[in-house]
Amino acid sequence: MAQLGWMAGVARTGSGSRRFKLWIPRTLEKNSASPLLMLLHGCTHDAEDMAEISGMNDIADENRFLVVYPRQRRRANLLKCWNWFNPKHQDRGAGEPEILAEVIEEVSRAYRVDRDRIYVAGASAGGAMASILAATYPDLFAALAVFAGAEFKAAASRSEGLAAMKQGGPDPVRQGQLAFEAMRDGLARKKRRRMPAIVFHGTTDSVVSPANAEQVIAQWTQTNLFLAAENRENGFALTEKVIASQIPGGHAYQKHVYLEADGRPLLEKWLVEGLGHAWSGSPRPSRYGDPQGPDASREIWRFFCEVDAHWKASLLPGPDLSSEQTK
Repeated sequence: MAQLGWMAGVARTGSGSRRFKLWIPRTLEKNSASPLLMLLHGCTHDAEDMAEISGMNDIADENRFLVVYPRQRRRANLLKCWNWFNPKHQDRGAGEPEILAEVIEEVSRAYRVDRDRIYVAGASAGGAMASILAATYPDLFAALAVFAGAEFKAAASRSEGLAAMKQGGPDPVRQGQLAFEAMRDGLARKKRRRMPAIVFHGTTDSVVSPANAEQVIAQWTQTNLFLAAENRENGFALTEKVIASQIPGGHAYQKHVYLEADGRPLLEKWLVEGLGHAWSGSPRPSRYGDPQGPDASREIWRFFCEVDAHWKASLLPGPDLSSEQTK
């Protein structure tokens, strides 16, 4: 068993390399496979910042899962943003998606990982990249969380990326179809019935417009509609349930839950009143963390566990090829 706490690593592919930090809970069960969460930082951040802002390591300690934090290189982007707006980094087997998939493989080679419980989440640019990863590697990722991010392929250039941040990206119905088409290679390796997603966004976010939260939900609704059709399921429809509440002494919020006809949860959208471009429920106040909102990290993990329980059947019989074929 490797040491507990922080471990550093590096993933290398033909597209390049990225360093990462892995959090190994002291509560990790030695003789069973562990869930794994990839958490992608936003611009100007690094792995340690994301861990501190989110408080996700504490959630991992409580729930016995691994958390890996890839680190963007300044040479790849001066602001350390993931290049979600660049077509070179939007496809399977190329660019940053390929490198980030290799991060998962590096961790899986060192630790016993539950291959059916690998998740991806990200903030801002990391959230936009999480959408890309879920579409391009559905054989790796079982669900995703997008915090103040964007839909799949929301932009195809830096200028389009800036425009999407301010007003949203292209038609999410069209992007939902593109995401489904991007899933085909991965689905040939591990067939999946659904791709669950949870979205968080502040209503006063002046960096990334809340319009993007609506688009992420619309895009993944459309992508899941195509998945249902691919699996010859009739009558795919979602029912929306809205829950309004408030953190005592903090922000009010609306939680939108999207349920299948049989009551199984598939999507969630959290809109936090008065929250800017900051992680909701952060352990301490900072430029990028706001403790007065609902605890996004805890809710993200709760959502992943819920959809895992309800969507055990989301993996359909089919080939589950070896890790070297995920490239």
